[in-house]
Amino acid sequence: MFNGCGNMKQQELYVGARVPRKLKELIAEFIKRDTHMNESDFVRDAIREKIHRDAPQLYAELFIPKEAQT
Repeated sequence: MFNGCGNMKQQELYVGARVPRKLKELIAEFIKRDTHMNESDFVRDAIREKIHRDAPQLYAELFIPKEAQT
């Protein structure tokens, strides 16, 4: 299954962010009801969706193999 990251697994870096307590609680509740395994999975997916929605050309350049773009 293509997860939107190609084979970047070996290149993973840590990105941290502070969020208000209520947002953290909302994320935790959403994870319980959704298919995300944990907060990291949720955040990676949210970032991919944001870039895909707001910058589709950039998303395609970075994540979609060239042969699949045609």
